[in-house]
Amino acid sequence: MAGDKDPNNVWEYNPSKGAAILFTILWLITSTYHFVQMIQYRKWYCWVLVMGCTWEFVGFALRIPSIDNPTSVALFAPQLTFIILAPIWIAAFDYMSLGRLINVFLPSKRCLGLSARHITLLFVGGDIFSFIVQLSGSMFLTGNNPSPHDFKLGTNILIGGQCLQLLLFSIFIVMSIRFEINYKAEFANAGKERWVAFIRILNVSCVCICIRSIFRIAEFASTYPGPLVTHEVAFYVLDAVMMLFAVWGFHLAHPGKVLVGEESSFRAERKRRKMQERDTSTSAVELSNV
Repeated sequence: MAGDKDPNNVWEYNPSKGAAILFTILWLITSTYHFVQMIQYRKWYCWVLVMGCTWEFVGFALRIPSIDNPTSVALFAPQLTFIILAPIWIAAFDYMSLGRLINVFLPSKRCLGLSARHITLLFVGGDIFSFIVQLSGSMFLTGNNPSPHDFKLGTNILIGGQCLQLLLFSIFIVMSIRFEINYKAEFANAGKERWVAFIRILNVSCVCICIRSIFRIAEFASTYPGPLVTHEVAFYVLDAVMMLFAVWGFHLAHPGKVLVGEESSFRAERKRRKMQERDTSTSAVELSNV
């Protein structure tokens, strides 16, 4: 119990070193494999997925010495920060993947009135803001002996960042459903097999991150130290395992197998825009010479 522990102990339970080692190995494997697949398929935007997996690996790797040194804030703070913030990278990958799906498979390259590129920018911008919010909140929590005011403020900021992430994923779900409706209206079910496995994996990843976000909101919102804070099994089941499920499926349904061609990286759109600008400037010069 929290009241019986060493007051200098940063852990609210007796953490399992074996579990930390296991998940460090699992995250090392998936980080390395995603890096190899990124190079194999030349899908360079997957660096954000690799980054998210790497942050999870670093977080669990730091968890091991933190368990061995339970009074060290210097070890506890970074492992907590990496684990809290890592899913934001993975969420960004999900957003970028959906934008590319729309760009490749919908002739209009639009969904809910927004272009695929603007959809990507909207989601990634919101994700970056969520990252900044949660980073600032974690800094309040992981400081050396934070005051009750700072602890409460940091908790509220983190809850706000998690709620923003849930809002973004709610819009993401609507977008993914609308993508399927728009595709079916254009092509019925013809060619659906090219992307259906990938979008199902995207949906699973989204649900896993949402479950993890709800867990974190409940953890931060409960009276400290609540049952979610004092029981390690809740962390592993609702955070660590969920985040592994959120990324493992992409090993099987990798975007490199689905998103092919210039449209998959918005290169074609940039080329068209440059050509239009060049044609416009050429026309302007010709008119000025008349």
